Amino acid sequence: MKYTHKSNNLRPVRKASHTGHWPQTGLLTLAVLILLGVPQWLLGQETGALPQQKRAVRSLAGQQGFSAEQLQQYLLDHDLVSVDALTRNEAAELIRMFQSGSPAAPPAPAPLAPQRQAVVRKSALPPVSKSPILATILEVGMEKRFHLVDGNIIAGKIIRIQDGVCSIETIDGLLNVPASVILEETAQILKRDDTRFVGAVLRDSEEEIVLRSSYGDVVISKRDIKDMDRYYGGRLVPWAEEKRRFFQGEEVLTDVMMDPTAFPLTANTFYLSGLSIGYGFTDRFMVRSLFGNDLLGDLNLHPILQIYHRRTGATEVAVALGAHLYNHHPMRSVAAKYANHIVAQGDQDRRLSDTGLAIEQVMPDVKSLYWEAYVVMSSRRSLATGRGKLGWHLGLRTNSLILSKPALAADSGFEWDKSFIPYRAWGAFEYDLSKRLKLLMEIWADNGHRFQTFSTAAQDYFADDTPFVFDAPGGDYRPVDFDFGLLYALKDNFRIGIHFQQPYLLFYWEFRDL
Repeated sequence: MKYTHKSNNLRPVRKASHTGHWPQTGLLTLAVLILLGVPQWLLGQETGALPQQKRAVRSLAGQQGFSAEQLQQYLLDHDLVSVDALTRNEAAELIRMFQSGSPAAPPAPAPLAPQRQAVVRKSALPPVSKSPILATILEVGMEKRFHLVDGNIIAGKIIRIQDGVCSIETIDGLLNVPASVILEETAQILKRDDTRFVGAVLRDSEEEIVLRSSYGDVVISKRDIKDMDRYYGGRLVPWAEEKRRFFQGEEVLTDVMMDPTAFPLTANTFYLSGLSIGYGFTDRFMVRSLFGNDLLGDLNLHPILQIYHRRTGATEVAVALGAHLYNHHPMRSVAAKYANHIVAQGDQDRRLSDTGLAIEQVMPDVKSLYWEAYVVMSSRRSLATGRGKLGWHLGLRTNSLILSKPALAADSGFEWDKSFIPYRAWGAFEYDLSKRLKLLMEIWADNGHRFQTFSTAAQDYFADDTPFVFDAPGGDYRPVDFDFGLLYALKDNFRIGIHFQQPYLLFYWEFRDL
């Protein structure tokens, strides 16, 4: 809006002379500038409407049946130029007016009037009714927070509707609430893929929200929401206020024990653990590295790419491909891992792991390129109680020994088992015992797995000549084994865990949105 200002009390001011009486004329000029500038400064404090307010005006007008042309005509009829020219106060007043259901939708589209020039406001907007909008959609099974006209907020589920009374089951007991006191709750949601949905809220849990749109019910995961405005009884609750209590689901695990899942880090997220560091470049691609090997000159990268992802309601399924790449890997440690598949020449039943000989006695110290590759499928879903999730993960891994095996000393009298193919197949399970405590279980078939005690693992990690790396020889060969443990979140981004196989103890520290 522009305003015109007239003043009959101002007189032309003669330009100040630099001789004689310049202080008096200078003061008079300053006074004139103040008289002209202060009104303009005060009017400038009525700043333009916020983008959220403009969206709300258009959305609410559309819900009232106004087309864009009819909304423009209505503004012109009330001495307002357009939605984009509204001030914050004008936009707030229009929002309250449309939320109250006034004015009613016009009977037919009216021709767009010519654009008016800025004029002086003649009158304020028509008085606004502050009556809240009552719920028009109430049905058995609705589960969310119900806002009432008297200010009460009830979290529960409608289990019965009879004679205009809703029986809502809450953790505090069964409440009978008249339908006439429940406020309408609608939401306008913008997803990360820029799709938009508008409708009444049917169900709202910690991980998803269900809207009834004009085309059917839509289930939206809260992890996919980019922006959202809610309306309780017609009152707008902007996204900035709503997301203070917004929850996007339990933390997703990138690993269970020592094996990866198909859920990489979210974009722009960094983590540090006892063995590795990692960074999420996108929601589908991340890279990690074992820093202990890096410090010893064995530079390594572990990329993982999610090639399939589908989320429907409370269920999430993904498939990912990954690799471990080492540029200067000590092949003696790899051979020691598979010592059970190094056999005596001419006596295939005599294995190196049974002789007590060290790997140094049968293999030279060789460092070369080494890789591992795997595929993993993961699934997670909400528990029936709505409190927490359970998930499972299935994976299969092999390594470069499937193509070529490191040469053994010619005079060692040992050779690789010709039928040997390296593999590891695993199945993992996770279950939320509480919001911060997870139960982890895993079973695997690995023809290179050896069980080592806690003292051996601690010595291998801290005290030998390769710190922060698990590469100690020996151990009890177990091709099929299992493990279980607990993972506890001390904070939202810091977790510690304990289980009963190497590495026994773990921690995971995450830094989001770097």
